[in-house]
Amino acid sequence: MLYDLAIIGAGPAGLSAAIYGSRGQLNTVFFGDETKSNLYKSHIVANYFAFPDSPTGPELTALGLKHALQFGATHIRNEIVDLSVNDDQTFTLKDNNKNNYQARTVIISTGQSFILSGIKGEQEFTGKGVSYCVTCDGFFYRNQPVIVVGSGDFAAEEAIQLSNYTQDISILSHGKDFSFSPATIEELRSRDVKMYRTPRLTQFVGTSEAPDQLSSIVFSQPLQGLDLAPDGATEIPAKGVFMAIGIAGANAFAKKLGLEMSGNYIKVDQEGRTNIPGLFAAGDCTGSPPQVATSVGNGCNAALSAIKLVRGLGAYIQYN
Repeated sequence: MLYDLAIIGAGPAGLSAAIYGSRGQLNTVFFGDETKSNLYKSHIVANYFAFPDSPTGPELTALGLKHALQFGATHIRNEIVDLSVNDDQTFTLKDNNKNNYQARTVIISTGQSFILSGIKGEQEFTGKGVSYCVTCDGFFYRNQPVIVVGSGDFAAEEAIQLSNYTQDISILSHGKDFSFSPATIEELRSRDVKMYRTPRLTQFVGTSEAPDQLSSIVFSQPLQGLDLAPDGATEIPAKGVFMAIGIAGANAFAKKLGLEMSGNYIKVDQEGRTNIPGLFAAGDCTGSPPQVATSVGNGCNAALSAIKLVRGLGAYIQYN
């Protein structure tokens, strides 16, 4: 099926876009777990227009989800781990269960771009052994041992894409249990990707001879029962580490697609348009103030722009 509009994210920007897109008669699908949005995690929302009784984040999220579904939008709670532009300028979205979806237009509303993990030395070694984008940097690690840090499906997708460059790939869980879907585990095994439940990483280090180039990583506790290092070791060699903690965010999509950025945020115009035709962005991932009202307005703008593009309209307004 070719959707008119696909929305990546189920926070306030994504839900607002789904409401406007589906009410505007676009065949609309939105992806993501609404319980992972920052709005859902808010204890009280005391400043949202027309809600003087200060609903909780989960209550406001549930209402937004119900509203989007009311107009016929399809909600798929799977995580989108890859986005690409097709030759005919439509888009292909891939989720964590290896399902592909096609769409005429896409709105990215994934929240804030990646945030540094806090591991000591991360900033110093970014671009010098630490990376966040396989599409950008995987080529530089051809036939070399590479490490992916993360425990979710985004980390697995990065490892799968790395297998196009090297066959020596290890995923380190960084102190968490892996949460890969069954389809993802099968794919990883078919590519001989190694998966290790490890303690948290605490430091990236170089050597005295090359202090500005990554050479190893340090763990918070001694390693046991792994073939990465002898039992009791707290440090292992590492010259290429791809950080993939959490889910695929705006920054990951932006780097792959060549989206114009402003710092760590996707650059958009007043109508939510990016530099790629048919691709829009809304909410915190654009650097707008992290407020529910702002995100809802951004989602509205982006959806109206998508409607105009799909229908070939110069202007479009939804009245009450």
